[in-house]
Amino acid sequence: MMDMHLPATGTLDVSHALAVLKLHSLPVQERLDEPAARLQRVLQVKGGLVEVTLELTPSGIRLSHDAPTEFSPHISEVINYWFGLQQDTSDSYKALNAISCYRSLAAAFPSLRLISYPDHFEALATTVIGQQISLAAARTLGGRYVGALGQLHSSGLRAFPTASATAACTPEELREIIRCPLARATTLHTVAAWFQAHGQLLLSNGPEFLDELQGLRGVGPWTRNYVALRGLRDSEIFLESDLVVRRALRKLQDSGQAVSPPPVGTGSLATLLLWSFDAS
Repeated sequence: MMDMHLPATGTLDVSHALAVLKLHSLPVQERLDEPAARLQRVLQVKGGLVEVTLELTPSGIRLSHDAPTEFSPHISEVINYWFGLQQDTSDSYKALNAISCYRSLAAAFPSLRLISYPDHFEALATTVIGQQISLAAARTLGGRYVGALGQLHSSGLRAFPTASATAACTPEELREIIRCPLARATTLHTVAAWFQAHGQLLLSNGPEFLDELQGLRGVGPWTRNYVALRGLRDSEIFLESDLVVRRALRKLQDSGQAVSPPPVGTGSLATLLLWSFDAS
């Protein structure tokens, strides 16, 4: 196993990162040890499966993997993107501290950073599967999907299914695998086929990627914005239509606070603060 340390800019809020991972964790795909702040997972890297073990610390992530040495830079890039280790939110915190309704939230949660996904297609597929259902239901459907289509590793864990494996199924087959409505399975198939044929080539052009994504049947504004936030790490995205964000804003209003839109460039951090406020 190759051992590495990936430093974080500022402080990594380990409790927050673990809470996010737990919300979306699929036992068939990963082993999450909360007391040890450790995650074991299998990733698709350059056409092969790589087992990674991550130990989260305030200073960054200790990483072990079983890939050849030459794969280390790419694996480091994936983990850095997934956890936003190089994300500097100091300017966003400063801007939100100037707004009364966010000031107390920023003080309560001073080191939040966006936890994304290790793969762009995982962000897409997970978002589509979880549309308009609870997180618990989304985990159930996601577990079936990964269990059926994810490639099995010798560790007993499965990698997240690829776009090609998903597109190779018919919508009817996906419905039987996931046990979801046919409309949702059709959207997942459509998104997978689009990503495989064209979407992955647009990842360097976020606006065009998102515009084409929303043009697909079954993909609406919430899905577009959620993928922009957690898939593309767009700092401008404020998920004001998200049910949890709306509930948190109502709580602030009920406490007598005047709610203002977040300043430009702080939307993603404002969303994270509201999610954390609601969870607390």
